[in-house]
Amino acid sequence: MDYSRWSKRALVERLQSLDKLVGEQEPATATNTDIVLATTLNVDPVTPKRKRPPTRFDFANFPKRKVAFKFSYFGWAYHGLARQGNALESEEKRLIESEFPTIEGEVFRALASCKLIEDESSCDYSRCGRTDRGVSGFGQVIALYVRSAGQFITDEQAEAELAKGTDASRITRDEQNGGRAVLLPLPERELPYVNMLNKTLPPAIRILAWSPVKAEFDARFSCRSRFYRYFFSEEGLDIDAMKEAARKYLGQHDFRNFCRLDPAKQISNFERNVLDIDINPVAAQVPFVGEGQSAQGQWWQLELRGTAFLWHQVRCMMAILFHVGQGLEEPSIVDKMLDVENMDGKPEYEMACDVPLVLADCAFDATDVQWIHLRNPGNDFGNMAGLDRAISNEWGQLNTRAVIASALLQNLRSTTVPMLSETKERAEQLELAPWAQCRDNVIKSELATRSRIVLGGGEIRHVRDYQPMAKRRRADPVHLRNKVWFERKGDSKRVKTTTEPDD
Repeated sequence: MDYSRWSKRALVERLQSLDKLVGEQEPATATNTDIVLATTLNVDPVTPKRKRPPTRFDFANFPKRKVAFKFSYFGWAYHGLARQGNALESEEKRLIESEFPTIEGEVFRALASCKLIEDESSCDYSRCGRTDRGVSGFGQVIALYVRSAGQFITDEQAEAELAKGTDASRITRDEQNGGRAVLLPLPERELPYVNMLNKTLPPAIRILAWSPVKAEFDARFSCRSRFYRYFFSEEGLDIDAMKEAARKYLGQHDFRNFCRLDPAKQISNFERNVLDIDINPVAAQVPFVGEGQSAQGQWWQLELRGTAFLWHQVRCMMAILFHVGQGLEEPSIVDKMLDVENMDGKPEYEMACDVPLVLADCAFDATDVQWIHLRNPGNDFGNMAGLDRAISNEWGQLNTRAVIASALLQNLRSTTVPMLSETKERAEQLELAPWAQCRDNVIKSELATRSRIVLGGGEIRHVRDYQPMAKRRRADPVHLRNKVWFERKGDSKRVKTTTEPDD
């Protein structure tokens, strides 16, 4: 039968009628329209192709090289940087990682998906600093061995390469490659690590650059300094007093009263060196904030650089600065808390909120890392354009939510509510007034009966009777807490670790 001139509707009706006819005759086998058409038109049916089993990726065929990655992340959706053990080791670990996601867990998942690593335990991994839950990073650094576009060569080929002027640093013999000679490619010929990983990672985590590094490079121990920022608004704060107190942190001090103690690590040395510290307005560095004016006033940032930091040290330092800024403590409280002989136990206080804290940068010697942001400098700007686009999208979504919340707050504060008249003659009558006007009176009334403690990130605590820091109950001295823990747990439970940045 000639179907070439049939309309689409007529062809559909014909197919439906054939399906019905064949279905009545052979219900067990004739259910596929393709078979019906092939039978009707006297054409051999098409045999479906068999799916080939997935080919196993053999890492032994590819050389490895050690690289460092610089990356950024918004930390508020994650349970810190450090993964929950070996996140890819077992199904149990994967379930833990899925319930409590971490930055490293996402990074390792992307590395494995891109076939850049075979497993976590054999890639000689190191991180620059471990950030807590909620803390973000602008310049976090990790180092590890990854698959390379280089090639294995013989010793004779290596000698020939050197003879024709090839840079000796491009020929390596790492243990990771079984001691075999490897000719590494030029940066523009290497695998596009940044693009590969960013296509796999969630938008909140972005690889910014990569760098070739030597086999002995360690992201933690090779780091010369870490730079943190803490963002806050000036609402109700004396910025000058906070600056005066902040300058007292400068230099090398014992910060045991400005950190969280983990007796399992049995740390006895709490001296850390603060290289630079200042409090500056945000507007100069972040133009998207405009002039930094909002319902909360000008935005500021604590800028802090040091060689290393204790667990929660920055957040504890910021908490004391907030107390000073609110007039609850004098700037001299910093001196008193740094004098660990007279204040030999940490006073009880709540540390500042985690969300405004950012690990802004990690500094290395120029001979150790040379960050590569573009695969083909001067010609290919795809990586930078992609980064800008992704981070702009994140900013746009977050800013939209902030604008909506601001609009709702504006509506609330412009709402009129009944209030008592201030004139004696009409003291019993109620008048309508904007809630913003009433709010100021309510806040004044609250502050007359209780203290308002700012913790940053929009978090505020109210206490009825403020207890001065120097008079608060203190924890036992560090050496006693370490001794009690050691006697109870023993050396077998001790966390074997060296000083590591923990904020």
